Amino acid sequence: MIRVRKNLDDIPLTLNERKTETRRNSCIRDTKYHQKKEFHQRYKQKDIKESLQKIYNHKCVFCEQEITECINNELEDCSSTVEHYRPKSIYYWLAYSWDNLLWCCHRCNQNKENSFDVIKKLGSFDKKTFLNKDKNRIHNSSKVYNRIEKPFMIHPELESVLNKLTFGNGIIDSTDSRVKYTIDTCKLDRADLNEKRLAILESFVDEAKKKNRLTKSYKDILDKLKKDFMNEKSEFRALKYWILMNHKFLVEEN
Repeated sequence: MIRVRKNLDDIPLTLNERKTETRRNSCIRDTKYHQKKEFHQRYKQKDIKESLQKIYNHKCVFCEQEITECINNELEDCSSTVEHYRPKSIYYWLAYSWDNLLWCCHRCNQNKENSFDVIKKLGSFDKKTFLNKDKNRIHNSSKVYNRIEKPFMIHPELESVLNKLTFGNGIIDSTDSRVKYTIDTCKLDRADLNEKRLAILESFVDEAKKKNRLTKSYKDILDKLKKDFMNEKSEFRALKYWILMNHKFLVEEN
Protein backbone atom coordinates (compact mmCIF):
# COMPACT_ATOMS: atom_id res chain seq x y z
CA MET A 1 0.00 0.00 0.00
CA ILE A 2 1.79 3.06 -1.27
CA ARG A 3 0.65 6.55 -2.23
CA VAL A 4 -0.29 7.12 -5.86
CA ARG A 5 -0.53 10.56 -7.48
CA LYS A 6 -3.49 11.32 -9.69
CA ASN A 7 -4.03 14.52 -11.65
CA LEU A 8 -7.59 15.52 -10.74
CA ASP A 9 -7.66 18.01 -13.59
CA ASP A 10 -6.98 15.32 -16.18
CA ILE A 11 -10.45 13.78 -16.10
CA PRO A 12 -11.39 11.03 -18.60
CA LEU A 13 -13.84 12.49 -21.07
CA THR A 14 -16.62 9.96 -20.49
CA LEU A 15 -16.94 11.02 -16.85
CA ASN A 16 -18.21 14.38 -18.05
CA GLU A 17 -20.39 13.14 -20.87
CA ARG A 18 -24.10 13.83 -20.88
CA LYS A 19 -24.86 10.13 -20.55
CA THR A 20 -22.81 9.93 -17.35
CA GLU A 21 -24.48 13.09 -16.06
CA THR A 22 -27.87 11.51 -16.73
CA ARG A 23 -26.95 8.39 -14.76
CA ARG A 24 -25.64 10.49 -11.86
CA ASN A 25 -28.76 12.64 -11.77
CA SER A 26 -30.92 9.56 -11.79
CA CYS A 27 -29.13 8.24 -8.71
CA ILE A 28 -29.47 11.60 -7.00
CA ARG A 29 -33.15 11.82 -7.84
CA ASP A 30 -33.86 8.34 -6.46
CA THR A 31 -31.34 8.67 -3.59
CA LYS A 32 -29.69 5.35 -4.43
CA TYR A 33 -27.28 3.74 -6.84
CA HIS A 34 -29.03 1.65 -9.48
CA GLN A 35 -27.58 -1.85 -9.72
CA LYS A 36 -28.05 -2.08 -13.47
CA LYS A 37 -25.67 -2.73 -16.35
CA GLU A 38 -26.15 0.68 -17.93
CA PHE A 39 -25.13 2.34 -14.66
CA HIS A 40 -22.10 0.08 -14.11
CA GLN A 41 -20.87 0.67 -17.64
CA ARG A 42 -20.46 4.39 -17.12
CA TYR A 43 -17.48 4.05 -14.75
CA LYS A 44 -15.99 1.17 -16.74
CA GLN A 45 -15.53 3.01 -20.00
CA LYS A 46 -12.30 2.36 -21.89
CA ASP A 47 -10.75 5.79 -21.31
CA ILE A 48 -11.39 5.56 -17.55
CA LYS A 49 -9.87 2.10 -17.23
CA GLU A 50 -6.87 2.99 -19.38
CA SER A 51 -6.22 6.13 -17.35
CA LEU A 52 -6.41 4.24 -14.05
CA GLN A 53 -4.18 1.44 -15.35
CA LYS A 54 -1.53 3.98 -16.30
CA ILE A 55 -1.79 5.95 -13.05
CA TYR A 56 -1.53 2.81 -10.94
CA ASN A 57 1.12 1.18 -13.15
CA HIS A 58 -1.15 -1.84 -13.65
CA LYS A 59 -1.01 -2.64 -9.92
CA CYS A 60 -3.67 -2.98 -7.25
CA VAL A 61 -3.96 0.14 -5.13
CA PHE A 62 -4.12 -1.90 -1.91
CA CYS A 63 -2.04 -5.07 -2.22
CA GLU A 64 0.44 -3.70 -4.83
CA GLN A 65 0.30 -6.82 -6.99
CA GLU A 66 0.48 -6.44 -10.74
CA ILE A 67 -2.97 -7.19 -12.07
CA THR A 68 -4.05 -8.30 -15.50
CA GLU A 69 -7.37 -7.52 -17.03
CA CYS A 70 -8.66 -10.93 -18.04
CA ILE A 71 -11.78 -12.98 -18.61
CA ASN A 72 -10.28 -16.36 -17.77
CA ASN A 73 -11.89 -17.51 -14.51
CA GLU A 74 -8.63 -19.13 -13.45
CA LEU A 75 -7.13 -15.66 -13.21
CA GLU A 76 -10.12 -14.12 -11.47
CA ASP A 77 -8.16 -13.43 -8.28
CA CYS A 78 -5.75 -11.23 -10.21
CA SER A 79 -8.22 -9.61 -12.59
CA SER A 80 -8.59 -5.85 -12.37
CA THR A 81 -11.61 -3.78 -11.54
CA VAL A 82 -12.56 -0.15 -10.96
CA GLU A 83 -12.91 0.33 -7.22
CA HIS A 84 -14.89 3.06 -5.45
CA TYR A 85 -13.07 4.46 -2.43
CA ARG A 86 -16.40 5.55 -1.00
CA PRO A 87 -18.85 2.72 -1.82
CA LYS A 88 -21.31 3.68 -4.52
CA SER A 89 -24.07 1.83 -2.66
CA ILE A 90 -23.78 4.44 0.11
CA TYR A 91 -22.35 7.48 -1.70
CA TYR A 92 -24.43 7.06 -4.84
CA TRP A 93 -23.75 10.63 -6.02
CA LEU A 94 -20.01 9.84 -6.16
CA ALA A 95 -20.32 6.76 -8.39
CA TYR A 96 -18.75 8.65 -11.31
CA SER A 97 -16.38 10.96 -9.44
CA TRP A 98 -12.78 10.89 -10.65
CA ASP A 99 -11.19 11.17 -7.20
CA ASN A 100 -13.39 8.31 -5.93
CA LEU A 101 -12.26 5.79 -8.56
CA LEU A 102 -9.27 3.53 -7.86
CA TRP A 103 -7.59 0.61 -9.66
CA CYS A 104 -7.91 -2.59 -7.69
CA CYS A 105 -7.60 -6.37 -7.92
CA HIS A 106 -10.66 -8.57 -7.73
CA ARG A 107 -9.87 -9.99 -4.29
CA CYS A 108 -9.18 -6.68 -2.55
CA ASN A 109 -12.31 -5.29 -4.15
CA GLN A 110 -14.42 -8.21 -2.92
CA ASN A 111 -12.93 -8.05 0.56
CA LYS A 112 -13.56 -4.31 0.89
CA GLU A 113 -17.11 -4.51 -0.51
CA ASN A 114 -19.18 -1.76 1.17
CA SER A 115 -17.02 -1.39 4.27
CA PHE A 116 -16.39 2.25 5.07
CA ASP A 117 -16.45 3.14 8.75
CA VAL A 118 -16.20 6.81 9.66
CA ILE A 119 -15.81 8.74 12.88
CA LYS A 120 -18.55 11.18 11.95
CA LYS A 121 -21.25 10.64 9.31
CA LEU A 122 -22.08 13.25 6.70
CA GLY A 123 -25.67 13.34 7.93
CA SER A 124 -28.76 13.73 5.80
CA PHE A 125 -27.83 14.26 2.19
CA ASP A 126 -29.31 17.45 0.85
CA LYS A 127 -29.85 17.04 -2.90
CA LYS A 128 -30.44 20.73 -3.42
CA THR A 129 -27.17 21.62 -1.70
CA PHE A 130 -25.36 19.02 -3.80
CA LEU A 131 -26.77 20.24 -7.09
CA ASN A 132 -25.96 23.85 -6.28
CA LYS A 133 -22.57 23.39 -4.65
CA ASP A 134 -20.98 19.93 -4.53
CA LYS A 135 -21.67 19.27 -8.19
CA ASN A 136 -19.06 21.88 -9.09
CA ARG A 137 -16.41 19.85 -7.27
CA ILE A 138 -17.81 16.39 -8.02
CA HIS A 139 -14.45 15.11 -9.26
CA ASN A 140 -12.50 16.57 -6.36
CA SER A 141 -14.58 16.23 -3.20
CA SER A 142 -12.70 13.56 -1.20
CA LYS A 143 -10.57 16.03 0.76
CA VAL A 144 -13.66 17.96 1.85
CA TYR A 145 -15.57 14.83 2.87
CA ASN A 146 -12.51 13.40 4.62
CA ARG A 147 -12.30 16.43 6.89
CA ILE A 148 -15.97 16.09 7.83
CA GLU A 149 -16.20 12.32 8.20
CA LYS A 150 -12.67 11.25 9.15
CA PRO A 151 -12.86 7.80 7.50
CA PHE A 152 -10.92 4.82 8.80
CA MET A 153 -10.10 3.60 5.29
CA ILE A 154 -6.84 5.02 3.97
CA HIS A 155 -7.20 6.99 0.74
CA PRO A 156 -4.08 5.93 -1.23
CA GLU A 157 -4.16 9.02 -3.43
CA LEU A 158 -4.18 11.42 -0.50
CA GLU A 159 -2.10 9.71 2.18
CA SER A 160 1.31 8.12 2.56
CA VAL A 161 1.51 5.35 5.15
CA LEU A 162 4.98 4.00 4.36
CA ASN A 163 6.32 4.76 7.82
CA LYS A 164 3.30 3.16 9.48
CA LEU A 165 3.74 -0.30 7.97
CA THR A 166 5.72 -3.31 9.18
CA PHE A 167 6.48 -6.57 7.36
CA GLY A 168 7.92 -9.00 9.90
CA ASN A 169 8.06 -12.46 8.26
CA GLY A 170 6.43 -10.88 5.22
CA ILE A 171 3.20 -10.20 7.11
CA ILE A 172 1.89 -6.67 6.67
CA ASP A 173 0.85 -4.97 9.90
CA SER A 174 0.57 -1.58 11.59
CA THR A 175 0.03 -0.05 15.01
CA ASP A 176 -1.93 2.79 13.40
CA SER A 177 -5.67 2.13 13.81
CA ARG A 178 -6.66 3.46 10.37
CA VAL A 179 -3.91 1.58 8.54
CA LYS A 180 -4.81 -1.55 10.49
CA TYR A 181 -8.47 -1.09 9.53
CA THR A 182 -7.50 -0.92 5.85
CA ILE A 183 -5.27 -4.00 6.15
CA ASP A 184 -8.00 -5.99 7.90
CA THR A 185 -10.81 -4.82 5.64
CA CYS A 186 -9.00 -5.64 2.38
CA LYS A 187 -7.33 -8.71 3.96
CA LEU A 188 -3.90 -7.54 2.87
CA ASP A 189 -2.35 -10.11 5.21
CA ARG A 190 -3.83 -13.04 3.27
CA ALA A 191 -1.62 -16.11 2.91
CA ASP A 192 -0.71 -15.77 -0.77
CA LEU A 193 0.47 -12.17 -0.31
CA ASN A 194 2.42 -13.02 2.83
CA GLU A 195 4.22 -15.82 0.98
CA LYS A 196 5.23 -13.54 -1.90
CA ARG A 197 6.44 -10.82 0.44
CA LEU A 198 8.32 -13.33 2.58
CA ALA A 199 10.11 -14.65 -0.51
CA ILE A 200 11.33 -11.13 -1.34
CA LEU A 201 12.39 -10.53 2.27
CA GLU A 202 14.22 -13.84 2.65
CA SER A 203 15.98 -13.46 -0.69
CA PHE A 204 17.38 -10.07 0.35
CA VAL A 205 18.39 -11.23 3.84
CA ASP A 206 20.05 -14.42 2.57
CA GLU A 207 22.12 -12.58 -0.06
CA ALA A 208 23.10 -9.79 2.31
CA LYS A 209 24.03 -12.13 5.18
CA LYS A 210 26.15 -14.24 2.86
CA LYS A 211 28.28 -11.20 2.05
CA ASN A 212 28.21 -9.99 5.63
CA ARG A 213 29.63 -13.30 6.90
CA LEU A 214 32.52 -12.87 4.47
CA THR A 215 33.04 -9.36 5.89
CA LYS A 216 32.08 -7.93 2.53
CA SER A 217 29.83 -4.95 1.94
CA TYR A 218 26.32 -5.70 0.74
CA LYS A 219 25.89 -2.14 -0.56
CA ASP A 220 25.35 -3.46 -4.09
CA ILE A 221 22.40 -5.52 -2.87
CA LEU A 222 20.99 -2.47 -1.07
CA ASP A 223 21.46 -0.36 -4.20
CA LYS A 224 19.63 -2.94 -6.26
CA LEU A 225 16.73 -2.99 -3.80
CA LYS A 226 16.64 0.81 -3.70
CA LYS A 227 16.48 0.93 -7.49
CA ASP A 228 13.66 -1.61 -7.41
CA PHE A 229 11.80 0.49 -4.84
CA MET A 230 12.21 3.65 -6.93
CA ASN A 231 10.70 1.87 -9.93
CA GLU A 232 7.00 2.77 -9.77
CA LYS A 233 6.11 -0.34 -11.76
CA SER A 234 7.68 -2.63 -9.17
CA GLU A 235 5.42 -4.79 -7.00
CA PHE A 236 5.41 -4.58 -3.18
CA ARG A 237 7.26 -1.26 -3.01
CA ALA A 238 6.11 -0.63 0.56
CA LEU A 239 7.78 -3.86 1.65
CA LYS A 240 11.00 -2.89 -0.13
CA TYR A 241 10.98 0.49 1.61
CA TRP A 242 10.60 -1.26 4.98
CA ILE A 243 13.53 -3.56 4.21
CA LEU A 244 15.68 -0.56 3.25
CA MET A 245 14.80 1.18 6.51
CA ASN A 246 15.47 -1.92 8.61
CA HIS A 247 18.29 -3.68 6.77
CA LYS A 248 20.80 -3.39 9.61
CA PHE A 249 18.49 -5.13 12.05
CA LEU A 250 17.53 -7.76 9.49
CA VAL A 251 21.08 -8.53 8.39
CA GLU A 252 23.56 -7.52 11.07
CA GLU A 253 21.63 -8.09 14.30
CA ASN A 254 20.01 -11.44 13.49
